[in-house]
Amino acid sequence: MAKLRIAVQGCCHGELNLIFKKVKELNDENPIDLLIILGDFQSLRSEEDFKSISMPDKYKKLGDFSHYYNDEIEDHGLIRPPVPTLFIGGNHESMRHLMLLSYGGYAAENIYYLGYSNVIWFKGIRIGSLSGIWKPWGVDKTRPSWDELETRDLWRETIRDLYHVNKQDLAPLFLLKNGTSAANSNTLDIMLSHDWPNGIVYHGNYYELLRKKPFFENDIKSRRLGSPISWQLLRNIKPKWWFSAHLHVKYEASVKHTKRKISGKPTKTKNKDEIELDLSSSEEDDNDEEEEEKDIVTNFMALDKCLPRRQHLEIVEIETNTNHQSYIDSGSMYWDPEFIKNLQYINKNQDKLNKTPFKEINWNELIKDSNIGLPPNDGNATNSIDWSLYKVPSYTKGIQKRESEQTQWFIDRHINNC
Repeated sequence: MAKLRIAVQGCCHGELNLIFKKVKELNDENPIDLLIILGDFQSLRSEEDFKSISMPDKYKKLGDFSHYYNDEIEDHGLIRPPVPTLFIGGNHESMRHLMLLSYGGYAAENIYYLGYSNVIWFKGIRIGSLSGIWKPWGVDKTRPSWDELETRDLWRETIRDLYHVNKQDLAPLFLLKNGTSAANSNTLDIMLSHDWPNGIVYHGNYYELLRKKPFFENDIKSRRLGSPISWQLLRNIKPKWWFSAHLHVKYEASVKHTKRKISGKPTKTKNKDEIELDLSSSEEDDNDEEEEEKDIVTNFMALDKCLPRRQHLEIVEIETNTNHQSYIDSGSMYWDPEFIKNLQYINKNQDKLNKTPFKEINWNELIKDSNIGLPPNDGNATNSIDWSLYKVPSYTKGIQKRESEQTQWFIDRHINNC
């Protein structure tokens, strides 16, 4: 099975050139397919954006991004992105910029923001994402519009609410069918979030974590380290990998989900009163196919921020689907059809979603009632999906400065036209 080499970076904090320099060195040694940055990207275009980033004034600086945005890279001795780069938002972001790209879009040449939430295909790998951090009071809040914030100059007043994970961001992810059944291999290969799922810490060596970060102890004991909603999502969609940042420390864990049969035969229910027989070897062999099971595992990795002697960048190798259209057409990204259909359903049922508190939503019922999921498929180029409808447009010079145009194109193509 072919594998992609993916560079995963923790918090960026505006240090794009340092990250690209390191990735270029690694890419020159052994080619890398993709770079993922896990938030606190700080896409400050000019000092006007300072008013929309949650950060003490003494730490505010433009960083490298404005030169990439304005295509002044060589003028300032910077390195161009050595590989395609995806990023999500964290809690230290230029929301005045990112809110214009709510569904994602190009922030610069070869640098693509994934929006509030997303699922995309890249070279045969299915990648889900969720920007921002969780706060209990933010989930059901209505996010103000960019126009309202700009016209009334409300950025500073709302700065701590804008990056909170919202029900609208979560809904299309929670409506994803679990793709781990034997009939449907269309699971998420990678899920990205800025803050950690709050149950993940108990599936790794948290004693070692406490040695590095002793002040985490109370939060770990009270199960408050991270996002409960992301943990619920992890348990629902069971991605193969989940990457996070935010806490400025490297941490690895592994979550085993409920086993599933891979033979396609029904599992035999054991009678507690049944006498267990010592089968002969031939009988055991006949029974192996029926009883064979496979663990579903989510591997988790959190990474540090971009500083010297910190574990902020790792290379992972992930198996890819070489039959998928996004692998065959390896120069392009594709939006995920199921995620798009979820967005369309949410748009049609906006009133119902707005009236229901997040914690009261029955996602299994909603999936069943809405009948919005795609039929089981593995995303192959030969199936019934017309992948040309989901192709992400290629970068064109200057498109990063036309953020509203990118967003309106997406809405016209995928939301209104359904």
